[in-house]
Parts: sequence; structure tokens; C-alpha cells
Amino acid sequence: MAPQPQTTVARVRRSNAAVLTAATALGFLAALSVSAPILIAADPLAINPSHVLASPDLVHPLGTDELGRDLLARVVYGGRVSLTVAAAAVLIAGTLGVISGVAIAFFSPRLESAMMRIIDVLVSLPEIFVAIVVLAFLGGSFWALIGTIGVLYFPQFARVAYGMARSIRARDHVTAAVSLGAGRLWLIRREILPNMRSVIAVQASFTFSFAMLLEAGLSFLGLGVHPPTPSWGQMIGTLKDYIFINPWPVLVPSIVLFAVVLSINVLGDWLQDRLNPELRR
Repeated sequence: MAPQPQTTVARVRRSNAAVLTAATALGFLAALSVSAPILIAADPLAINPSHVLASPDLVHPLGTDELGRDLLARVVYGGRVSLTVAAAAVLIAGTLGVISGVAIAFFSPRLESAMMRIIDVLVSLPEIFVAIVVLAFLGGSFWALIGTIGVLYFPQFARVAYGMARSIRARDHVTAAVSLGAGRLWLIRREILPNMRSVIAVQASFTFSFAMLLEAGLSFLGLGVHPPTPSWGQMIGTLKDYIFINPWPVLVPSIVLFAVVLSINVLGDWLQDRLNPELRR
């Protein structure tokens, strides 16, 4: 039974409202994080022992943490770290994945099959456990965190790029171009890369939220950026011991992290609907 027009219109309006809300919240937080030195007067590292675990007031709009540091400043500056790590990791994963996936699509059948089996094994590995082992050897740092997360998520991009490259190569007009003498570089530049941009964009949006959660989990375990540099996962990890004294300080970064990941997923779903013709119909 086909949906009623009124039901379809109401569903579209709710979807558009959710997308607009998610985009506004994400854009506001990103702009606030970028402009933190200008807009936030409080020092995120300044300690005030006389104002520990304080509730929100006029001086500290979101209260203070276990060392009396301003929570608003730390959440905003922590957003800079978390968003930067996730964005840089997605850039690394996307670049490595697209290059390797497209390259594998042009290998000989035996080598292609062997490489894809390796990619499948890498995809099946649990990211959090592999990251813990790697960072335990490398030491938790900003660049080690970015590199580890980026390498862990590149196999997903490689599988998507490989599948798209194989699909595009099988199209009739591409086969005709190859038969007329089109080279691999021309084929990649003119046919494969332009036609996979939408799929890679959707993959990047979802990987961004996964990377944020992985960074938060590693920072929660103490394998992220070193204190006193704030990040949302690190704040949750250090403040969890005080949740029965004052739960508000640990709820603030948790709510912000939840809202950002939810907003990214909403935008990713919307992007997938817009770029996929079948879903759009």
C-alpha cells in the first residue's frame, strides 16, 4: 500500500527539520571551536583549587572540573582536538583507501584476489583493540592518534573504492573507450574518480563519526592526547570518578560528544539519500 501524500510530506518535513538542526548544531560548534581563542576568555588550563566541581554560575557558565578549570573553555578547546583528529584521520584513511582500492582494481586477477583478502582481514580487525596495542607501543600523542585511526579506517575506503572502480570499468562506454586505446590514467582521471566522489563522501561522513568515537574511547583510556590538553574523551575519563559527587561536569562533554556524533550521522544519512538515486526516488 502506497503512503498517503500527507504522510509523505510530513515525513519529509521532519527529516528536513532534523537535517537543519544537525547542520546548525555542528556548524555552530565547529565555528566556536575554531574561534575559541577569540570568543572564550577563560583559560582551559587555569587551575582554581577553591572552585572545584562547581555548578554553573555567571563566572563559569558550565561549571568547573575536578581541578577548578572552566568547563566551557575545556569543552570548546577539547572540540578543537577531537574534531581535528577525526578530520585528519578521515583524510588519511580516504586518501590511502581510494588510491589502494583503485590500484587493486587494475591488478592481475590473482594479485587482485590476494590483495582484497588482505583488505578483508584488515576490515575484520576490531579497531579499538588494535589501536590500544599500537598506541601502547607508540605512546599516546596527537600525531600518533591521527595516524593510527587513519590507517585503521583506510581498508573501508579501499573496499568501497575497489567496488566502484570495478563497477565503472564494466560499463559499456568505458569498455568502448578502452577498446579504442584509452589508458589507465585517463580512465582513472576521467571516469573512475569523478563517478565515485558521492560514494566516498558518504563513506567519509560515517567514518568521521566512527573516528570521533574511537578517539574519545582511546582518550578515555588515557591513550589519546596528553593532559592537560583537553579532549572530550579524556574529560569524560578523568571526571567519571566524581560522578557521584557532582554528575554535571561529566555529563557536559558526554552530551556534547553524543550531539556531535548524532548530528554527523543525521547529515550522513541525508547525504546518502541525496546522492543515491534509488533512495531519492
